[in-house]
Amino acid sequence: MSEKHLKPQETKELKKVLKPIHLWAIAVGLVISGDYYGFSYGFATGGPVSFLVAFIPVTIMYVTFLFCYTELATSIPHAGGPSAYARKAMGPFAGFMTGFSVLIAFLVSPVAVAITTGALVNYLIPAIPAMWATVGFFCFFVLINLFGIKSSSVLELVVTIVSLVGLVVYAAVAAPHFEASNFFTDPAFTNGFAGVAGAMTFAMWFYFAIDGAAMQAEEMQNPRKDIPKGYIAAIVTLFITSLIAIFLPAGIADYKVVAQYDYPLAISLEMALGVDSMWPKIIAVVALFSMVASFSAIVLAFSRQTFAMGRTGYLPPLFARLNKNGCPTYGLLVPATFALALAMTGQTALMVTISVFAALIMYTIVIITTFVLRKKEPDMKRPFKVAYPIVPVIALITVLILFACVLVYNIAVLKWVLAVYAVAIVYYFLFGRKTLRPLDEEFNLD
Repeated sequence: MSEKHLKPQETKELKKVLKPIHLWAIAVGLVISGDYYGFSYGFATGGPVSFLVAFIPVTIMYVTFLFCYTELATSIPHAGGPSAYARKAMGPFAGFMTGFSVLIAFLVSPVAVAITTGALVNYLIPAIPAMWATVGFFCFFVLINLFGIKSSSVLELVVTIVSLVGLVVYAAVAAPHFEASNFFTDPAFTNGFAGVAGAMTFAMWFYFAIDGAAMQAEEMQNPRKDIPKGYIAAIVTLFITSLIAIFLPAGIADYKVVAQYDYPLAISLEMALGVDSMWPKIIAVVALFSMVASFSAIVLAFSRQTFAMGRTGYLPPLFARLNKNGCPTYGLLVPATFALALAMTGQTALMVTISVFAALIMYTIVIITTFVLRKKEPDMKRPFKVAYPIVPVIALITVLILFACVLVYNIAVLKWVLAVYAVAIVYYFLFGRKTLRPLDEEFNLD
């Protein structure tokens, strides 16, 4: 396999400007919209109790996975994130497949966020068509990212804090109306194990994409110390907000009705307080901030992944070119254009399910990478070390259980997942392996 150096103008370094609070904001922001929309479909698979039970193994998987991920991110602070870890551990093909999985997961996520934003705008202002709102939102916040990581991270911090305040307000308004009988239904498990398995896909929304924050590792001022601070604070924050989102909407309203809407917090308040109450509208407005938080953070993540894959040589080198603000212009605009085209297809549910499969594939490879590097490079500097092998073993078992549950419940989508990955593999062997950056140069980034 031949390897060629990329031109100097294509390998500029990203600016190191981020602190732990920025990483916390990006990690929480990546996920926070999941507390405002989409998760409600998890109630429909087997009721609120089934959803709560499904949330437990999902949380265990994400916590243990994130510990493994943090060990790798602090040892290898690279914009490619899991793609870089897998390449270092298992070679270029593993690195490409992992990076491709990240791109699939992160390209589809903003599609769902933008479409839901359009629906929310239409809910607040019926005169504005949902699709026009979707396109306008998409284009505006993609363009903002062209101004670089500093402005993007400040925006992310502000909208994330507003989103969290909104959840606290929602909890304060909704809690007095909570009725245990609404949540703890009889029977508790309305669809048996199938209901729990089906709910796991939607329980993932409470943590889905948190791994994207590690792709800002090269933009951290002190990644080896600051990544654990930011990530641990983020996972604790998201665990608390998830409990609010699970218990209160189903506890103050009929969960069967709530499950029919993309925006469960606003609609549950409307059902509990009446259509004349101002609180549902207020929460719907705050939900827009959560959409901005997630969308902006996801765009940051996929642009850095594309940049890293261009710099490595998996993708054409133009994706590694930075503008004067330190933003990978082509790495941002090309995938964003592709994502906007996906939004126009209307096949959101199919694409979201494919992205879940892609994420689970990436999680599995990252956990395996932890095992491989512990054996292959036992003396590698690890500023953050997990309890080995207990944590990686738990992570691997739970991710495989989750994978099996998602597969059984979405078996019809498997053919599309296989088709997408078949195209990726063909691309790799025809183009992606031919101009790789040398391994020693790739990881000499400190």
